[in-house]
Amino acid sequence: MSSARPYHHGNLRQAVLDRAAVMLRDKGAAELSLRALAGEIGVTHAAPRRYFPDRQALLDALAVEGFARLGARLREAVAAAPQYRHQVRAVAGAYVDFTVSDANLVELMFAHKRGAEGPTVAHSAAAAFAPMLEMFRRGQAEGLLPSDDPERTGLIFLATLQGVANLVNCGVIPVDQLEELIDDAVLQVLRTTQAST
Repeated sequence: MSSARPYHHGNLRQAVLDRAAVMLRDKGAAELSLRALAGEIGVTHAAPRRYFPDRQALLDALAVEGFARLGARLREAVAAAPQYRHQVRAVAGAYVDFTVSDANLVELMFAHKRGAEGPTVAHSAAAAFAPMLEMFRRGQAEGLLPSDDPERTGLIFLATLQGVANLVNCGVIPVDQLEELIDDAVLQVLRTTQAST
């Protein structure tokens, strides 16, 4: 074991999550185990169980962190583009970039079986997508979008982006077509307005 342990000063929980995120990205959720993570960071097999009683608790925590990271990316995209059309494009780009660059994490976020932390995961998911929902509410309030249900508009937009990202991740769509497809998705959302932004 190394004497420079990454979990000094009470940060074993974060050290486990950080290492788990790397293993998840490189190998997928099926390869994640608390025992393997303990070995990777140089602690006893029982040490991570202080924070993660079982594998499901670890998966829940990774999902929560993933949604927190996604939410931060979407908030940054909204803040960086004050003009509405550019804001929608920035959000779309941020979402697809996150989904393509960390595909295994996104799969876990949406598909894992929720354990005891299910409500926490659901809350973090709602918080992550709040910037997108607020963006569509703003568009309707300013007459830049039709007066449809903003949640439905956001869901259709999200499904389109998720589909594009999934097709890139599985090799059906070449990555060099990604930007053009994101532009097309944005145009579909904005297609009924003639407002110049």
